[in-house]
Amino acid sequence: MVTEAWGGHNTENYLKEPPGSEHNYQEKVLARKPDLVISEFVNDAGLTEQQVEERYSLFLEDFEKPGAEWMILTPHYVRPDWMGLTRQHNIDEDPRSYVKGLRLFADKHHVALADASLRYGRLWRQGIPYLTLMENHINHPNVFGHTLFADSLMALFPRSR
Repeated sequence: MVTEAWGGHNTENYLKEPPGSEHNYQEKVLARKPDLVISEFVNDAGLTEQQVEERYSLFLEDFEKPGAEWMILTPHYVRPDWMGLTRQHNIDEDPRSYVKGLRLFADKHHVALADASLRYGRLWRQGIPYLTLMENHINHPNVFGHTLFADSLMALFPRSR
């Protein structure tokens, strides 16, 4: 298992890194010929639905070449004003075009989608303001916040009876 993470950057930055760079996508991901790629890019949240389709189609093509499976994680919620929200309740549906674009992309291309955003949006129903799950009260999930990602991934593997 390899974890490739680059704080404060998005897929555009990642795709543009030159050979030899610490975060060169070709060398760090594709050259390893992965069987499974799980991705989450909260810093892509500014993308439109069309931009998701265009950019993520590039990744899909790259992953299909070696026969890798791909699971896309929708991102966690961040500061309300960054998401166009004025509250932390009645927010079941993530308002970001990016998240809608991920859902549409996954459905269209038959890519597994682990919908962590949906879990974040429903925290208010449990009386949990989602910002309490941010280590910095802005955009970095704490340990419990990360369990929502794990739960979202595990939901893709239903238990047999």
